[in-house]
Amino acid sequence: MKTVKNYMSTPVFQVEANTSIQEVCKLMIEKGVGSVIVTEGGEPKGIFTDRDAVKALSMGLSPNDEVRLASTLGNLITVDEDADPFAAIDIMTKNKIRHLPVRDKAGNIVGMFAITDISKVMHDVSP
Repeated sequence: MKTVKNYMSTPVFQVEANTSIQEVCKLMIEKGVGSVIVTEGGEPKGIFTDRDAVKALSMGLSPNDEVRLASTLGNLITVDEDADPFAAIDIMTKNKIRHLPVRDKAGNIVGMFAITDISKVMHDVSP
């Protein structure tokens, strides 16, 4: 049976919490990703998504403001790389999130299971 590891996207990009929103948005565009992990002292603390960028602008934040002001910090929801993909989908649904960081056995973030990966899972199970 396939696990989350078979569907996740790699690599995962990380930025420090004091990085400007503009720098993070540029990185996301350059790398073609919809989210990055936000770290403090190198430790993963949260996530910044394309939706967070829109929210930041609508709240009147400046592109020069730190990404910590616009990201979700504190309760980083993750899934194990060996988890069933349907368990990951359930976590995403229950938490109303579109990007789910994936951890390896050592606890390191090694991938991102995103809403776009769900179609790959569904393709594999359809007759």
